[in-house]
Amino acid sequence: MASDGKVISFINMKGGVGKTTLCREIGYTLNKKFKKSILFIDIDPQANLTQSLFEKYNLLPSDLYNDLSEEEKEKINVCNVSIGKLFDDSKNFPEIHDIIVDLDTTDNKLSLIPGDLETVFLERSNSGTKAESSLDKFIVRKEICKKYDFILIDCPPTYSFYTTTAFNASDYYLVPVGIDPYSVLGIDLLEQVVEQIKENDFRRFDYKTLQNMGIIFNPNGYTSNPTGKKLFDNQRKAIKNSKKLKRYDFYYFEHYFEFVSTYKEKLDFFSIDKNNKKSNTNIINITQEFIDRIEFLNSIKKMAGGKDE
Repeated sequence: MASDGKVISFINMKGGVGKTTLCREIGYTLNKKFKKSILFIDIDPQANLTQSLFEKYNLLPSDLYNDLSEEEKEKINVCNVSIGKLFDDSKNFPEIHDIIVDLDTTDNKLSLIPGDLETVFLERSNSGTKAESSLDKFIVRKEICKKYDFILIDCPPTYSFYTTTAFNASDYYLVPVGIDPYSVLGIDLLEQVVEQIKENDFRRFDYKTLQNMGIIFNPNGYTSNPTGKKLFDNQRKAIKNSKKLKRYDFYYFEHYFEFVSTYKEKLDFFSIDKNNKKSNTNIINITQEFIDRIEFLNSIKKMAGGKDE
């Protein structure tokens, strides 16, 4: 599939819904269990996805690496690339090796465009069309979709320069949601943001598709007992039947993400690396549904003579 890789943003306007965890778990499972080549892109200034993958693959940015003792440096590799170089107007347009680090090439490639905490300052200096198109331009010019089966973008929970940059490059977006009443507002706000982005750059989206591929529930804090299950089922039903959301005709994932506390306790915890049948089955089922959903949407687009096929 790498000749026609798809770009998917993971986003919600509400924080604390497990967006980053779900992005890395689906991407990692796609790579290790489904043998897909994956590029992660961390466009969230908090860079939580980057921190997690750096921890797993023993990497550090150069400024932190230089503070290590000589003994510690023997166990860690330095990483001098970051997404910040994509937005640096003082340099030429970046090459692949300027912003992408390969994490694992033993089987199918697993790579990352690392986030950078310093990009928190970019919002003020990079608010124009040029900066917001930089990621899309990089993916197209460097033919990234021919090199990876899936490009997964972890986005911040805000309507900002970063959101527009991610959506300009994306084919689809996946929306993780919690099980609380405010989730409805977060989903509705996100759809308003998407419509605003499409309207602001209507020429781009006259030929390019940006589509919601689905809502996936993440019952963070869910207690596995009869009372907890009833509360979860009732809230999920309330969200799916919300009058505010009915007009969007969303696809709701059949499998919900079974969040476990270890995700918060250990940065380098990846479910399928551990011998936990229940957790492994859950993320594999979610990932299979993710693949099936993408294939279905692609087939519909092709039959309809899709814009970007």
